Amino acid sequence: MAISDPTLVDNPIIYVNFAFERLTGYAQPEVVGRNCRFLQGPETKAEDVARIREAVARSERIEVDLLNYRKDGTPFWNRLLVAPVLDQNRQLRYCIASQHDVTLERETFVKLAAEQRELEASAADTKAQLADSTARLDFALKAGRLGSWTFDPGSRHLDASNGCKIVFGYAPDSEFGYAEFVGAIHPEDRAQVLAAIQATADTGCDYDIEYRVVTGEGELRWVAVRGELLTRADGTALTMTGFSTDITERKRVEEHRALLAGELTHRVKNTLATVSAIVNQTLRDAVSMSDARDTIGARIGSLAIAHDLLLRDEVDGATIADIVSGVMAPFDDGRGRLFSVDGPNIRLEPRVTLALSMALHELATNASKYGALSTAGGHVSITWSVGIGDGGRRLAFAWEESGGPTVTAPTRTGFGSRMIERVLAQHMRGTAKIEYRSTGVVFVIDAPL
Repeated sequence: MAISDPTLVDNPIIYVNFAFERLTGYAQPEVVGRNCRFLQGPETKAEDVARIREAVARSERIEVDLLNYRKDGTPFWNRLLVAPVLDQNRQLRYCIASQHDVTLERETFVKLAAEQRELEASAADTKAQLADSTARLDFALKAGRLGSWTFDPGSRHLDASNGCKIVFGYAPDSEFGYAEFVGAIHPEDRAQVLAAIQATADTGCDYDIEYRVVTGEGELRWVAVRGELLTRADGTALTMTGFSTDITERKRVEEHRALLAGELTHRVKNTLATVSAIVNQTLRDAVSMSDARDTIGARIGSLAIAHDLLLRDEVDGATIADIVSGVMAPFDDGRGRLFSVDGPNIRLEPRVTLALSMALHELATNASKYGALSTAGGHVSITWSVGIGDGGRRLAFAWEESGGPTVTAPTRTGFGSRMIERVLAQHMRGTAKIEYRSTGVVFVIDAPL
């Protein structure tokens, strides 16, 4: 404690107690008669000193933390309380000051403030990193067309990300809870999906399932969902979390691949059966092994041309124009004098493509040996058209030879003729007929489309 007399010049100190001496290192004789400013030093804030001076001048109480210096020059923080003592006329008579060393408190405060600033800076950095990580995660989820979700098996509370909502056909800002999730599952898959969720909650096994959903617009989608269970310390289920993605396109590709595989298997079986029939029938009707070899090779070559057409047009078959062009290519003189082709663009089924290709090959081969293509001036007209008949649209196809040798009907029916009239008619579900007119062979087809 120190007492000063503001009625004297420069408000000198007139008394200090022992605690003051111990705090400052100054003895009482060194202090009495001096203004208290002798405790100030280079780091003492002038604004704090000015506040004290103004309070004394107004006879007001003031408390301030002031940086003072001991006799040995060491600084300390002095919590200074200055209170005025007034006389009976309400005039300032003395100033009593109590002083308390709060250096440790101030240093601790400064340290805590510094640590707080560091924590705030670290928190800001962590927040920025978290925001960056979140943005990267959102970008990755969006790029991978993934949606994230969390689900509480106990309360049935579902929290779905915007990406997850989009996967299930919902708008990002729409409500999508457990009820909406269950309602979106295809009715035939619902029991399986709910059973898988329960199994994960009961046993902790991975939740990994693919199923169908129906959007609000009625669109059917396939989704793949994978998640894991987070448990409490006692092993009970806490929450499930995972990802969902739209795999509709993948499922369509898989279905298309399965369709192609089935079609390929079917074609291979049919092709082998056709080759076997060609070999057996040709050997039965051939007059020599040399003739049989040439005939078999030609017929299998025709079959190969038909298969080339099918491979090019996948499972949809080929057009009649493509079939005719492929079969008649070896007989084309490049000037269009030997045969003419005319007809609309009509696509046939694969089984009909094979049969028609084989039939046309037989007709062209016979024409080149015995008919219109065997002599100069001969011509083959190949035409087809579509009309309306019994049951709807019908195909009319015609092969007409002219300008060749006089034609006589064969004494026996060979494999080629039987294949043309029977096999082709069966595949086309219509009629196929050969007429041996004296002016040239005529072959016609009448079948539904």
